[in-house]
Amino acid sequence: MSFCHSLFRAILKLPIVVEAFKPHVGSSSTSIEQLPVDVVVACSQQLEPKAANKCFICRMKVGLTGFKCRCENTFCGEYWYPEKHECSFDFKGVGCDAIAKANPIAKADKVKRF
Repeated sequence: MSFCHSLFRAILKLPIVVEAFKPHVGSSSTSIEQLPVDVVVACSQQLEPKAANKCFICRMKVGLTGFKCRCENTFCGEYWYPEKHECSFDFKGVGCDAIAKANPIAKADKVKRF
């Protein structure tokens, strides 16, 4: 984010308020105290992934030519094959599941002899 010079200085002068977690010492209950809402919101904002525009292996800027693998990482043209970047995605398991769903077992009943 870019701010003008005066707005940026005004933001820097604002006090930063952080609520510290203080466990309740007086009670003898075994329930777990919860974190304040401000801390939980700050933690959830940090976990949001950024837009990946660099190769996960060589950190080269890929832009629109990047390839997104099934392991949720972006790669350049050199590392986009799963064998090149040691992909952790289970392609074999997904393939077996797809075949099992597409081809259900069709088994006839046994023929009774007289």
